[in-house]
Amino acid sequence: MSLIGWGLFPFLMYFLYAAVPLAPLVYLFLKWRAYRDGAGSDPWLGVAVLLQYFWTVALQVALIGLTLAGAGLIGGRMEPEVKPGLALLSTGVIALLAAFFALKRLPPSSWRGQVWRVFFVLNLLICGLLALIALGAVSFALFTGKAADARLPLVALVCFGGVGMWFLRLLIRK
Repeated sequence: MSLIGWGLFPFLMYFLYAAVPLAPLVYLFLKWRAYRDGAGSDPWLGVAVLLQYFWTVALQVALIGLTLAGAGLIGGRMEPEVKPGLALLSTGVIALLAAFFALKRLPPSSWRGQVWRVFFVLNLLICGLLALIALGAVSFALFTGKAADARLPLVALVCFGGVGMWFLRLLIRK
């Protein structure tokens, strides 16, 4: 199964195009909440939102890379998904670590927890939607008798479903 057949790179471009406007919206939402609650201003709130946004995008890119690499390894004999999957995985992990360590260097603030919570919900939404799409693709492949085509969506279901459950656990615990 090739990347062109699944339309992965156009999907990534649409995903990033749809996710780009989210950072200013989250910032405006959090600023409005701070104003509504009468809290003091946080001069680092915009930076925290931007870094958390890059952390979210890097996580999703790493998960897509993990899905591709896992599906390629299951297919055996270095399927065409392995190399792009490893490239996306390494890119996502490097960006994830950079954003994580940059977030750790910001001065503490009472609103930083709100930034994490909003982006946890956003990650839960994205992972849940992609897991639901993967479940539909697995079901379609199995019911049409093409079980070999279920390899990539099955790995996507496991990756995105597992990470989505992890974010749900983090949100419920708080």
